[in-house]
Amino acid sequence: MNFNLDGPTYIGNTPSDFAITRITVNGEVYSTDCFAIDSDKGSITIANTSDLPVGLYSLSISCYSSGKYYEFKDILTINMMKSVPDGITVEPNKIEVEYGDIIDEESTEILPTAQVKTDGNHISIRKYIIANVRKDGALIENKDFFAISATGEISVVKGQTGIQPGKYVLDLKLTTAVVDEEAEEGIFANALEIDITSKPLSLVYTPNSVRTEVGTGNVSVSPEFIGSVDDLVYSIKSKSPSTAPISIDPTTGVLTLDANNSLAIDDKCEVTVTATNKFGTADFENVYTINIVAFIHPIDNFSYNNTEDFIQATAFEHSVAVIDGDEVSYSFVNLPEELSALTIDSHSGKITATKGNSIPVGSHTVTVLAKNSKNEKQASFKLNVAKNPYYFTYIHWGNNLNLAPAKAYASQHRVNSKAELLALSIPVAETDLPNDVKVIWEVATESFSGGSTQIDEHGTLTFTGGWIDAKCFVVVVSATTGKGTAGEITVKTPVFVDCSAAIKGITVSYTPFAFQVNPRTGGNSVAPVITGAADQSQFLMDYRRTFNFYNINGPASHLDGQPTVKTSFMYSIWAAYFNAIGSSSVNTGARAPLSYYDNIGKTSIPAAFVNNTDLSVVVNPDKWKDDAGFANGVMIGQMTYATNGNPSSIGGGEKIFPLAIWFDTKF
Repeated sequence: MNFNLDGPTYIGNTPSDFAITRITVNGEVYSTDCFAIDSDKGSITIANTSDLPVGLYSLSISCYSSGKYYEFKDILTINMMKSVPDGITVEPNKIEVEYGDIIDEESTEILPTAQVKTDGNHISIRKYIIANVRKDGALIENKDFFAISATGEISVVKGQTGIQPGKYVLDLKLTTAVVDEEAEEGIFANALEIDITSKPLSLVYTPNSVRTEVGTGNVSVSPEFIGSVDDLVYSIKSKSPSTAPISIDPTTGVLTLDANNSLAIDDKCEVTVTATNKFGTADFENVYTINIVAFIHPIDNFSYNNTEDFIQATAFEHSVAVIDGDEVSYSFVNLPEELSALTIDSHSGKITATKGNSIPVGSHTVTVLAKNSKNEKQASFKLNVAKNPYYFTYIHWGNNLNLAPAKAYASQHRVNSKAELLALSIPVAETDLPNDVKVIWEVATESFSGGSTQIDEHGTLTFTGGWIDAKCFVVVVSATTGKGTAGEITVKTPVFVDCSAAIKGITVSYTPFAFQVNPRTGGNSVAPVITGAADQSQFLMDYRRTFNFYNINGPASHLDGQPTVKTSFMYSIWAAYFNAIGSSSVNTGARAPLSYYDNIGKTSIPAAFVNNTDLSVVVNPDKWKDDAGFANGVMIGQMTYATNGNPSSIGGGEKIFPLAIWFDTKF
């Protein structure tokens, strides 16, 4: 496999003399020439990997900046996996999509898809995941532009306004099994190329208006361009005044005002640029303005004050104290990696960090470069971060299912009778709560009826009722420290309880019964253990009704409730399903959006379903979201089952709630 990684982003002066100083595999030093780095740009090439051992590779990189040597240990990790077996293809392996058809949700144009296929019957594919997406050769983090179904159909997600034209290449991670062998994961590199095409759509220079001293020249920044870059050429359509000696680089779009010009004070030069590519031409009127002034003041004074003590993990901002100079731009100088949560406004110099940032406690030196056409100056200040006495990140209530390590699973406890539920006491098992800090404990949400959950001053949960045969419940606990102070921290955590009981002699047990899944990538739960069924080959099960969603840390617009409530998050899931099948109405009483038997042959469409082969629950990728974002919460829905092998009997079968699905993009 061959793979290219773009050079790093950086803050401050341009680094150079990049070198790979160490390579490790699973923590052990390893020597290979399969990794190469461009000494000037820092881009990395991975080639000839067929003989590399499988494992987690870590690369340490060094560089020089402003004459100083820097080394970043284990800054890049690469999970080198086996290739998929021969005989797996994607057909077609290249598709072309018009940008306008993607971003317009109302478009009736059917977008092309591609299908993962196997050659013959000796290979089966159990799971499909989009592993990497590269745009025009650069790795991008957002994989949500594309989806792959449980049957291996790859599609472009309609309505993704954040997508941009360009060539996208997808790598797939497939779980495959060759006949008579164990299933294993493998990488299908460069599986599909998707060319998203468009004429020139946008051209922006930042800044788009500058001041230049009379008798001097000006060089613009490169513009930000949106559109296909195939055969892209820039040209000047018009300029005012027409005699201004302004030229454009046809490849980069950089505009240059010649220093030998006769422009006078208060003249204004406006430039209209034409961009032409393979798919069309567009004019961008007056996209860059040069204002001629008598004098650009050099930077004489520039400083920041040292900060007050900002509290750990809280939001803050810090502005320039003194600046004397015109047309100043600001940037960090050699910002330490531990301060990477800081951002700087290049025009105002204001430095900010968001709530929840990971900047360490202590006093940190921050250096900023102020620069204009005359000169540049640096200013340093102390960023002081005080320990937040209320800071914590997690609470866990353990499990009684022998699931280990406990923190890898949701907090979950199974009881087998009403008496066991009433006797159940669940103390906090593990937490990083600070000692001797007051904690305000609250039951934020519970699916038990009648306020049956109690929580004491130590966070111990007990129950006064709520038992229902064969039903699992969720309790969302809110823990707050530092209430009313700048350092206030609140963490919400779900705790699950399964009231396990036989229904007409049959028990369905998922272990774990709280299924943690990333809504972006989807996944499969464990298969349940069925006890009491006379003939398990005749046991059929499907989702049926009473689908409740409980928001934990998702967008505020993801309201709790069932699909019948039009403002609820679940209604949006139902609406997306019925839109996908071409229905003009939303049947909120239907099971279809979570049903296998209503989607035979098209199981990539429902948001989730009970797999008919082993009764595990399949959550399809990229379904549990709306315009506000991905789900972060819990869904519990009723399943029904039949024991006669007849699918038509399932809907009227016995009713159970054996599984809770907990969505979080961190899983």
